[in-house]
Amino acid sequence: MKGLDIALATLMREEVDKPCINYCWMTNSSYMSKVAGRDYWSDREGVFFDYLRRCGINLVPQWYFPGEAQRNIEEGHLAHEARPGGTEGVSSTEDILRSIDRIPEDSQVEANFDVDGTAFHYAQRLQQRIEKAQYEVLFIDSFGQADFMGGYTRWGYRNYLMAIVDYPEAMRRYYHHTALKGRLLNEAIALACEKYHIAPFVYGGQDICMGSGPIVSPAILRELYFPELRWCLQPLVDNGIGIIWHCDGNINPILEEILSLGVMGLQGFEEEHGVRFEEIVKLKDRTGHPLSVWGCVSVTSTLPFGTPDDVCDSVERAFRLAGRHRGFVLSSTSSVMPEVPHENIDALFEHGRSFGEVFMSS
Repeated sequence: MKGLDIALATLMREEVDKPCINYCWMTNSSYMSKVAGRDYWSDREGVFFDYLRRCGINLVPQWYFPGEAQRNIEEGHLAHEARPGGTEGVSSTEDILRSIDRIPEDSQVEANFDVDGTAFHYAQRLQQRIEKAQYEVLFIDSFGQADFMGGYTRWGYRNYLMAIVDYPEAMRRYYHHTALKGRLLNEAIALACEKYHIAPFVYGGQDICMGSGPIVSPAILRELYFPELRWCLQPLVDNGIGIIWHCDGNINPILEEILSLGVMGLQGFEEEHGVRFEEIVKLKDRTGHPLSVWGCVSVTSTLPFGTPDDVCDSVERAFRLAGRHRGFVLSSTSSVMPEVPHENIDALFEHGRSFGEVFMSS
């Protein structure tokens, strides 16, 4: 089987005798340079594809690899960025209200959206990447969402959170507007799956939680945010497109809501914040199937601070807890950063392949 076939069969929850291995959001450019035998920064995309091939990776859910921010970290520069007003530099919640007042009507958004063109370009991007990887890697992509994290990015945390509490109806309108744009994209993705025969899976999520739980109360999320997100995702759910949701922080207080959206799988699991992998693997999706799980080698403990043996132990634990034929993808919990030792990354991929083959075929 080609790598693409292994990944696709895994996500379909079919029987496979080879492991599905995620590319792990690799931001360690020196590791990719080592694997490829040439400088990453001289040919970023070319070295990235070499890295995929030589590490036996067969799944890439997000088109993301190291840029200048990671290069600065690798060169020892400290990043200090304080933007209390977000990228838009707002100074008060009234500025947010004025921004929301400029949101166009739904009919205008719908009239300006090209479903056919969006579907074509969405499929074309994925097909080109798959061809460049010589069909050894399945590429999937993101999907439309009601935008929670975009608010604090644009306006800053304090302004954003105050606006949610003080002006809930305005924020409801903001979430609806972003959900409408997301729903239109999801209609295009459904068309792309049907018309261009791309894999019916998407990956993404919103950074809603921190270590102690959701950034705002679950009650507020249930009132303002989740109804719009559910409406946004409906075209994917109705067309049987599998949604893999990225979990950040302690999602336990909103896990029930996430599963009720119709997602088929979860990725992430910050166990240091109480999201236990052994409990996650017991969960089922809304249709009663075992939840597809992507994990669960920690990027905050095991990979940066453990030994290669620790990494191998974590790999084996992930396979054994997840079990076979339920859509398990071996993955790090999030991005593998520049400080992770090369030998630990070697252990992740090498032991993932060797132990995974024995485990999956036994």
